[in-house]
Amino acid sequence: MNAKNFKAVIFDFDGTLYDNTGIAKGLLLPRLHSFFFMKAERKARAFFKGRDFETPENFKKEYYTLASKAAFCSPKVFGEWYEKRYLRYMEKVLSHKRFAAHSKIFEVFKALSGSGTKIALYSDYNLIKERALSCGVKQEALDLCERFYSSETLGCLKPAPRGFLQIAADLGAKPKETLVVGDRDDTDGQGARNAGMKFVQIKTKAQRPIWDLQHPVLSWEEFASKILDGSDF
Repeated sequence: MNAKNFKAVIFDFDGTLYDNTGIAKGLLLPRLHSFFFMKAERKARAFFKGRDFETPENFKKEYYTLASKAAFCSPKVFGEWYEKRYLRYMEKVLSHKRFAAHSKIFEVFKALSGSGTKIALYSDYNLIKERALSCGVKQEALDLCERFYSSETLGCLKPAPRGFLQIAADLGAKPKETLVVGDRDDTDGQGARNAGMKFVQIKTKAQRPIWDLQHPVLSWEEFASKILDGSDF
C-alpha cells in the first residue's frame, strides 16, 4: 500500500495529528464543577456510537436530549454549555505542551498534495481548525486541506459509513481510492472498512484495541517517514 495510489486521504484529528492520551483528565480536573456535563457528553457519544442521524439537526436534537438527562438539565442548557464553553475549553486545553501536534504534519500534507492527493480532516468534535491551531498545527498545513468535517456537520458518528463516503465523494474519490488515517480501529478503522476504504492506524501512548490485523499500525514518525520517502506501508 502506497499513498501515491490514493486520490484522497481522510485524517482523523484527535489522537492522530497529536497524541490525545490523558485528554479526558486534562479537560476534567480544572473544571470539576462541570463533571456531570462532561460525563454526560461522553456517555451520549458512547451510546450513539456508529449512529447515523441523517442530518446535523437530528444529531444535535437527539444528542442534546440524551446528554441533558444525564447532566440533570434541559437540552437547551446542555447545548449552550457544549457549544459556548466545552468546545472552547477543549481548544484552550490543546494549547498545553503535552498535547503538541506531531512534527512534519505540513511536510506530510505538502507531499500528499504535491502528488495530487486531496486531504480532509474528520473529527468527532467541531472547531477543528481552531483546535488544530491551538495544538500547534501550522496554518500552512491547514491551507493544504480541502475540507473539514465533524460529527456535528455530517450528522453521524463514526464508524457510520455515510460520513466517510460523503467526504470521499466531496473530494472526487471512490472508496477504493481513499485512505483513512486514524488512531482508533473501532471508529476510524471500522468506519473505513464499512465504507470500503483502506486504513492506517497511528499508535498513541495509550493502548488502542485493534479489531482487524490486516491494516498497518505505525507511529506518526513512521507514517511520516514513509510518506516523505514514498515507500509502502
